[in-house]
Amino acid sequence: MQNQFFEEEEQEETIEVFEIALSEIRPHPTSLLIYDYKKNSKDIKVLAKTIEAVGQLEPIVINQENFIISGNRRYRALLFLGKKYIKVIRTDTTKNEGDKIVFHNQQRKKTTGEIIREAESILGTLGVNQGKRKDLIGDTPNSYGTVGKDRFEIAAKVIGDISASSLRRIMDVVAFEKETEENKNIGLIERVVKGDITANRAHTMMKSIIDERKVQKTLQKRSLKPIANDDYAIYNKSSEKMDEVKSNSVQVVFTSPPYFNLRNYGNSTEDKNELGHETTPQKFVLNLAKHFKDVKRVLKKEGSFFLNIGETYSKGENLLIPTRLLLEMCDKEGWYIVNEIIWRKTNPMPLPNSKRLQPTYEKIFHLVKDIENYTYHEFSIKTDEEIKVVKSPAGRNTTSTERTESGYTLARGVQKFKDFIEEHQIGDVITGPNAANRQVELQRIDPTKDHPALMPEYLPLLPILTTSNIGDIVLDPFSGSATTGKTALLLGRKYVGYELNKDNYDLSLVVLNEVVSEIKKKEK
Repeated sequence: MQNQFFEEEEQEETIEVFEIALSEIRPHPTSLLIYDYKKNSKDIKVLAKTIEAVGQLEPIVINQENFIISGNRRYRALLFLGKKYIKVIRTDTTKNEGDKIVFHNQQRKKTTGEIIREAESILGTLGVNQGKRKDLIGDTPNSYGTVGKDRFEIAAKVIGDISASSLRRIMDVVAFEKETEENKNIGLIERVVKGDITANRAHTMMKSIIDERKVQKTLQKRSLKPIANDDYAIYNKSSEKMDEVKSNSVQVVFTSPPYFNLRNYGNSTEDKNELGHETTPQKFVLNLAKHFKDVKRVLKKEGSFFLNIGETYSKGENLLIPTRLLLEMCDKEGWYIVNEIIWRKTNPMPLPNSKRLQPTYEKIFHLVKDIENYTYHEFSIKTDEEIKVVKSPAGRNTTSTERTESGYTLARGVQKFKDFIEEHQIGDVITGPNAANRQVELQRIDPTKDHPALMPEYLPLLPILTTSNIGDIVLDPFSGSATTGKTALLLGRKYVGYELNKDNYDLSLVVLNEVVSEIKKKEK
C-alpha cells in the first residue's frame, strides 16, 4: 500500500518545470537546521563549474511558499555563479516537510552532524510507537507507512549512507550526552563530528564510561580501610582438624606449608613426625594433600585456595614436589587449578650446586572448589582524573586488519588493579625480594624469636584483593608469624590462623596485636 509520502512523490513528477528568480526563493528553515553548507563550500564550487559547463540539468523542488525542499547545493552554486534564474518544480506544502527534505537528500554524501540532525528529525516523527504491532497502536498516523519495523532501520534507510546499527549506536551517544552536562563535556559527539573517532568507537567509549561509573559506586565496598579492629582468631594447634571454623565460611585460604625435608619446626612427637619429615616425597605429598581435606570443608563454594610451595632437591635431583602435589590435589582430592603463579625472587638464597641453574622462584597454585562460580574481580583504585577523551600516544594497531584505528582514548577516573599490577610487572609472575626485611621487623618486635621460613607481606596481597571483599574471612592453616593475617587485617578482612609451634604462635599474637594498634591510631 502506497503511503502519503510516496503518493506526493508521484504527484511531483507531473508538475511542470519552470524558471523563477533566485531572489524569490530561499532555503527551508528545517534544511538550515539539519545541513551544514559551510563545510560543503568546495563541493558547491565544483558543482558550479559543472553547471557553468553543461547548464542546470536537474530542477530543484520548492513548496508553495518558495522554500527549497530539494536542491540547496544547486541553488548555492547558481548564486556563486551570479545567475538570475533557476529551474524549479513546485510541490504542495505538507506537515511532513522535514521528512521530505531528508528523503530528497538521500543520495548526497552527508557529514556526521547532518546525519545526527536528520535522525533526530525522523526519529521524532516516528515516535515511540514505531516498532509496535499495528493492532496495539490503532490508527495512529505514520508518515512512512512501515508500522512494525525497527525505527532505526527505517531512519537509516531514509537517511542513506549509514547502517541501522551504526545509527543506533551514534544516537545512543547523542542521548547519553543529553542526560547531563558532565556527559556532554566529555565530548564524544564532538570528536565524531570532527572525524577524530568513529561512531562505533564513541559508543564503545560511552559503554566504558558507564561501566567505570558503576565501578566507582562500588569502590567504597572494596576500600582498603579495615572495618573492625579485632576481627581475628589464631589457634595453637594443628590445622588438620579445624573444628573451630564453620563449614563453607572462609573466602580465601593463603598458606605456605612446610616443605619436604627442608626445616625442622620442632613439632614432631614420639608417635608422629611433623609434616615435611616423611621418608619419601610420595608420602609427604599424600600426607599434605590429606591435611588439606579440612581446608576444603571450611572454604566457601565461591572461595579460593592459594598454595605456595617450592621445589626440594636431593643429591642434585629436583624431586618435583609442587608438580606431584598439584596432581594429587586435582586428580584425587577434587580441586581445580585456575592459575599457576610464579613468585620470582630478586634476592634468592643460593644453593650449593654447580651442575644446574640456581633456583630463583617458587610456585603459588590458585585452586578452587567450583571452577565456574569462584569469586574474582579486578580490584580498582580511584584516581583524581576526570573522565574525558584525550589524544593517545599512538593509534591502536589491530593485528587482524593491520591498520591503525582512532588515536584517541579515555582518561579514566578509575585505574583497574589489573593495569596497576601490569605497570609493576606482576601479572601471573610476582616479582619481589624474599622476607629479609620481615625478619628485621620481627626481631624488633621480639629479639628472642627467629622464624626460619618467613613470607614477605606483599605475597598474599594480590590473591586477597582479587578473590575477596571487605569483611570476608581469610585463613592460613600454617600461620607461622601471621604474615597472611597481617595483610588480611590491613585490607579489612577477618583472619583465622592455625600455628602448631608455640613460639611462632606467641610471635603471631604480638604481630596481630600490633596491627590492631596501628589501625586504631589511624582511625583516631
